[in-house]
Amino acid sequence: MKNKYIIRPREASDFNDFVELRSKVFGDDKDFINFFDKCFRDNYIDFLILEEQDDKNVLKAALTQFDMGRLIVPDNKDSEIAGKSIEMSYAICTDPAARGKGYGSHITVYAREIAESSRKLSMLSPAEPNLIDFYEPLEYKKFMYAEQAVVKFTDREIFNTFNGISSNSHDNDGISNAFYGNNSRSVCSICNNFDVTSLCIDSIAAEKYNEYREYILKDRTHIKLSQGALQFASSSTIDGKGMLLISDSTRAEPLGIASCSVSEKPDSLDISELLTFNEAGGDLNLGLFLCKALAMRYRKHICEYMMPSDKYSKTATVLGLISAKSDDITALYDSSLNKYPPYMGFTFG
Repeated sequence: MKNKYIIRPREASDFNDFVELRSKVFGDDKDFINFFDKCFRDNYIDFLILEEQDDKNVLKAALTQFDMGRLIVPDNKDSEIAGKSIEMSYAICTDPAARGKGYGSHITVYAREIAESSRKLSMLSPAEPNLIDFYEPLEYKKFMYAEQAVVKFTDREIFNTFNGISSNSHDNDGISNAFYGNNSRSVCSICNNFDVTSLCIDSIAAEKYNEYREYILKDRTHIKLSQGALQFASSSTIDGKGMLLISDSTRAEPLGIASCSVSEKPDSLDISELLTFNEAGGDLNLGLFLCKALAMRYRKHICEYMMPSDKYSKTATVLGLISAKSDDITALYDSSLNKYPPYMGFTFG
């Protein structure tokens, strides 16, 4: 017999059941749900699938759709989708007892159609690579890529000799004209010598991080974060102060920015985003050096990181899928115009 169900936004009376489902599937608790609400406020909506059972509606699936930001396309590229708002489908979950009924695909398509009806783009970031094949038939296409890997090292003597050099807070600094004029950077010589004592690592405000982020990614198609997305990312960092600017103190030269979060593994550091000031954020050699320096700053021996990729990468993974016309996506990958693949950034996983 065909299941009878409805899809509708979450109401106040659904809260406990919603938390129970999210906890069952993802391990989320009430505090996390409230934290998400505090960050995004009126710029998100939870959709629910309620199945009719014994004259009452029972929660079987859910999806959160939030304002991720806007799609930024470099100035030298014409695109029909440039500047469009992006609605991110997030935490798509089905009660384990209800799997196989098509609820996951139904609620995903429903959310996509809601976004498209407002002339917005719908995106999602699969929690696992094998889910890409699940979402592609739902009119989502591979779009944004990133390098994701783990760096491990065991030399404890390095940890004992490292004293992170830190200067005054940069929370209110402006980016100087000289900085904007110097956008061609090479991997600093400290990378070869691994002299981390030449680094200056400073905590910066979320707004300052976002300013640097937009400058770094200006030559790459990317998502400019909404205020809610930025607040969520910032509040998820270590002690709320894990958005960092890393500079070469000997040259007063910025090298990269990073957003560092607490890992579930006690000896590991999670760098949810790492951007270098050259190669539109994706200088892998410099990035690996900065990963090691940050791991040492936090006294960790394992570092999991994510940063942008380049078009020649053999190790880049699909980070984001988008609902857009194939022609629009192909135009952004035209090799004559674009050497940097589109980049999404934070996955909020």
